[in-house]
Amino acid sequence: MPEALQLIADMNWIQLALAVIIFDIPRYTFSLLSLSLLGLTGALSQRETPIRASVSVIVPAFNGGPGLLRSIEALRRQTLAPLEIIVVDDGSTDDTRAIAEEARAAGLVDMVICHGTRCGRSAAINAAARFASGELLLTVDADTLFEPAAVAGLASAFTDPRVAGASCNIAISNETASIWTRLQSIEYLMSISAGRTILDTVDAIACLSGACSMYRRDVFMRHGGLDVGPGEDLEFSLRLRRLGYLVRFVPEAWVATAGPASGLGLLRQRARWDRDALRIRLIMYGELRFFHRLERLPDTLQRLDFILFDLIPTLSFPFYLVYLMALLGIDAFRLLAAIYVLLTWISFFNLGLAFALFKRAPRILDLGAALVFPVYQSVYLKCARLVSYSSEIIFAASRDDDFVPPRVRRALFSGPEGARR
Repeated sequence: MPEALQLIADMNWIQLALAVIIFDIPRYTFSLLSLSLLGLTGALSQRETPIRASVSVIVPAFNGGPGLLRSIEALRRQTLAPLEIIVVDDGSTDDTRAIAEEARAAGLVDMVICHGTRCGRSAAINAAARFASGELLLTVDADTLFEPAAVAGLASAFTDPRVAGASCNIAISNETASIWTRLQSIEYLMSISAGRTILDTVDAIACLSGACSMYRRDVFMRHGGLDVGPGEDLEFSLRLRRLGYLVRFVPEAWVATAGPASGLGLLRQRARWDRDALRIRLIMYGELRFFHRLERLPDTLQRLDFILFDLIPTLSFPFYLVYLMALLGIDAFRLLAAIYVLLTWISFFNLGLAFALFKRAPRILDLGAALVFPVYQSVYLKCARLVSYSSEIIFAASRDDDFVPPRVRRALFSGPEGARR
């Protein structure tokens, strides 16, 4: 191993820069250290909650019966009580409708909307928004659980009249289910808690999470609501930014959602996220163009975050490995082993700092997961993202995404209008 570490020391600046970019070595460390400094200067002060904010909660549910009641009960325990809770049963085949109706009879839910056939998450939310009466719309997944002050924390972002949308911190509710959920828990702590908090300080938030986001209702309705195609949360967030509104991230507001418990389930989830991100950013919004008319600096920063820390490292990864083998031969494996050791130490440092900054209780198994995290983040997810990006570039695979009902996909992507889209 000392020989491998010496290989890193002997790398020229080009080789070192490539390793830094490909393996995301400085990304979350930079975010966490910056947040530490900002926290010490009081820059991450708590926002004040608006006293009279009225919040309508919309819960779209497709076969969401198992977690629906717990989510509703958590909403009813909020320090800022929702004005109303609207559940949309989007053509479920389980007991979602029965659970929703029982909750309505018990006074926990104010309205239940039932779709005879599945219309999709966006259509469910847009339908419920027409009946909502609150100033703010909170859209949540049926398995989302809330800390008591989560809704109040999200509503606090809207004291600024320029803010049209806000999202919150997300933890993994089933993190003890498997090694995959444990790794997702660490990933969320780095990419969402640390990554989005630092991006929020420069107004560079690009995506309001589908699991839990809040919108100003009049803005939501005026600009057509969510797009019915895949990746609706990212698309609407970028649309709000292009229209001149602010979108914020509230690190003090915490919710938890269930993550895929198997490696295959995780791959399916990320394939959908990655394909949608590429299609929306590059095709719908042309974010690879060098200049954008009337673009603000924060919009440029959020584009560069995606391009420099996501797109370029992913697409370059196989070429980088070929380059290493051609340059170093068998020593390439020693170099990769040394990079793994370096990333592991960085992972432990980042994890400890993140737990301290976000006041989360560490568990002994988190230390074990931290040993695997560099491979999970820098190899497993990167390879999965490479396949997803390639399938989208070559086959436009997001058009066949089963997240959107087949009849909706046909309406979106067939005919002249669909082809242009």
